[in-house]
Amino acid sequence: MADTLTPEQRSRCMSKVRSKNTAPERLVAAELRARGIRCRRHAKNLPGAPDFVVTRAKIAIFVHGCWWHAHNCPRGSRTPKTNRRYWSQKIARNVTRDRRAARELRAQGWSVWTIWECRLKGRGVPPRLLRKLDDTLDSAADHR
Repeated sequence: MADTLTPEQRSRCMSKVRSKNTAPERLVAAELRARGIRCRRHAKNLPGAPDFVVTRAKIAIFVHGCWWHAHNCPRGSRTPKTNRRYWSQKIARNVTRDRRAARELRAQGWSVWTIWECRLKGRGVPPRLLRKLDDTLDSAADHR
């Protein structure tokens, strides 16, 4: 199937796609702030530059878009209608990079959490994840 947009229109459209400060990231950031959890954003000094780093508990949090990181949900399993080879290779590289970053972080003693975009849609940050974060931070405080 041919693209319905001209190359210039497609380029303009794709330039609007952000890799930082996305709506799902802003939602997670707001929840962390509301809970008084101090964290760093986009820590470039760590493998994969996690979206959020809770240093005191050594937690690296990635907020992934389902399509861009090949989540096993309906949105993540969609195949593009045009330029399929390029996009499948691009997404495969993303997944490989995600796995490598997580492996390297774990080797450095970090706990790696991934929050998927589909889990945030319409519901905000899942309460189960917030409880786990609270419990982890409480445990980290007890070990000081």
